[in-house]
Amino acid sequence: MYITAASTISHQPTFRNKGFAAGLTVLARPSALLHPDYKSFIPAMNRRRMSDVLAMAMACSVDCLEQCGVAQPDAILVGTSMGSNFFTKTFLDKIANASGPMISPTAFILSTHNTIAGQISLFLENPNYNMTHTQNSLSFEQALLDGMFCLQNGDHHVLVGAADESEDVLYNLNARLKTMDAHATCGASFFVLSAEKSAASPPVRLVDVGSFGLIGDDLSPYVLEFLQVNQLTPDQIDLVLYAGTKPATENALRRMFAGPVLLDYQVFSGVYYTNPAFALHYAVDLLTGERPPPVGNILICNNLIPENLGLLLIDTENARHGTLD
Repeated sequence: MYITAASTISHQPTFRNKGFAAGLTVLARPSALLHPDYKSFIPAMNRRRMSDVLAMAMACSVDCLEQCGVAQPDAILVGTSMGSNFFTKTFLDKIANASGPMISPTAFILSTHNTIAGQISLFLENPNYNMTHTQNSLSFEQALLDGMFCLQNGDHHVLVGAADESEDVLYNLNARLKTMDAHATCGASFFVLSAEKSAASPPVRLVDVGSFGLIGDDLSPYVLEFLQVNQLTPDQIDLVLYAGTKPATENALRRMFAGPVLLDYQVFSGVYYTNPAFALHYAVDLLTGERPPPVGNILICNNLIPENLGLLLIDTENARHGTLD
C-alpha cells in the first residue's frame, strides 16, 4: 500500500512545504505552533467553533485529499491521545463555576476524543467507516493498522491521521513521562493510504506497522522480530528515526544498527504523544524531495513511553530487499 498524500501542521514550517525535511533545524525552546491561513480550508463559521486540534486536523485532511484528488475516502481514521483538551478544560470550568441547575453540554460533546474524526466526516459529508484510536503514545500506530486492514479488505483510499494539542493545566507532559527535559509541543499529521500508487504520487510504500505494550526493559527482540517478519536485517535499514525518554532506547538501537543514521526526530517535532505521525511525514518528505537521499528503507521507532513500542517501516522502489535464511 502506498502513501499518496501527506500533510502536517506543527511547530515547524511543514504545512504545504514540500521538501521541508531537508531544511529543518533543531526546534528552539520555547516554540509556537505555526498556524496556516485556515480560511483556505475551513469556512469562517465552522472555524469559529473549532479548537486548535480540530482546526489542524481539518486543514490537514482537506489538504491531503486535494493533493491526491480523492473527494471521499473509504474510511476516516484518527489517532489522538488527549483529544480536545481545550474543550475539556472549558467544560470543567463551567462545572466549577456553575450557579444554576443546568449547563450547556456543548463543550463536553466537543471534548470527546472521537470529535476530531466525527467532525471531519461531517465536514466532508462522508458516510463511510469512521474510527478514533486512543492508545496513549501508540494511538497513531493503531490508526495506521486499522487503515491497513481497510485496504486489505478492499478499500481504495483511506484517510489516516493523528492530532494532539497542548494544554498546560491538564496536560502535564513532563510529569506523565517522568522527565523534566521534554519540549512539549503539539501538531497534526494526516495521510492518504492507497491500495495502488497513482501516476502523480511518489512511490513511497507503507510496508508494515507494529504496536507493542508492556515490552519490558529491552526493545531489541521486538525490533528484530519486526524486521524478520518483513524479510529484512538491520544492515538493510538505511535510516532509523526514533523517540525515547531514556538513554536505553538510543543505546539499544545503536547496538542493533551499526551502519544507518540514527536520528531522534523529536529535536524537530518536540514531544507530544502522536508525534510518530510527524516522523512519518518527515520520512516521506525525505524520500520524495527534489534531492532525495540514497536511502530506501526507513524505520520509525516510537519508544516515547518506555513500556510502549511503535514501529513503522516505509520504503521506496530502490530499497534494498533480501530473503532471510
